[in-house]
Amino acid sequence: MLIRCPKCNISYDIGAAVIPEEGRKMRCSQCGETWLCLPQDLFEAPKEEPIQVKEPEPPVEDEKQEDVAIIQENSDEKPEQQEEEKEELPAGKKEMQEIFARLENQTESLFEYEKNLPTHIKIWHQIKQILGLQRRRNRQFLAGISGLLVLLLLFYLRYDIVRLAPFMEKVYAALGIESVIVGEGLEFQNITRNEYEEDYVNKMEIRGFITNITDETRNIPNLRIELLDKNTQPLQVIYQEPPVQRIIAGSKVAFRVIVTKPSTFSKFVYMTFTRDHPKETLKAVNIRPDDV
Repeated sequence: MLIRCPKCNISYDIGAAVIPEEGRKMRCSQCGETWLCLPQDLFEAPKEEPIQVKEPEPPVEDEKQEDVAIIQENSDEKPEQQEEEKEELPAGKKEMQEIFARLENQTESLFEYEKNLPTHIKIWHQIKQILGLQRRRNRQFLAGISGLLVLLLLFYLRYDIVRLAPFMEKVYAALGIESVIVGEGLEFQNITRNEYEEDYVNKMEIRGFITNITDETRNIPNLRIELLDKNTQPLQVIYQEPPVQRIIAGSKVAFRVIVTKPSTFSKFVYMTFTRDHPKETLKAVNIRPDDV
């Protein structure tokens, strides 16, 4: 009896007793397809048509004796060739039966091996089958997607990574990626403003403290002061160098900034740290809001 793989349509010769009534799990050795084979899936091999042997024609009486000898010689050779062909067919069939028996034994051993696998390995094999990781192209595509996700994760978590591993800052810097928050660990405290007139020029004095809230000595970046109107829109931007370059852990440093000719519409002061150099801003820019 024969069975046929539902995926690649290759046929295998097995005994009918091998397949019980409830069916049996089979695996194709060519494509790896696994299916449940039922008794009704078995079919008989097509019968081979017997080879018809033509009888030698009787010799013509009018021909010469030489022609008769040639015909007899040919007629003697045909049965020998037929016997050789008959002998070759059973040998080929026997070889195919041996191949099918070997494939059946391999399938049985494979089923037994999969049956004894640990649960986590079975789950992994199922995942590989679902994702199609048996194919090299799919594995390469999945590896590319995984690498891209890792790079995006390294970029998104760059600040946390540098906090845990400070040496990674040089790696990000070599790639031109900013990985350190400007002024991280520093705070502005007790900020006050005082407007006054000196030599007929309006001025604004901004005072306060820069505090290091970490346990390490920190560099102090440049200061960026913004004067905002009542709608928190920027009116003036001033860059100021820090009073000192470094500040030890847990200490504070006082600073003082004088703004000449501040906008009369300024209501709030917003201060941050920046990497921009004060020389890049030559003077404060006066902006009059349209809604005032």
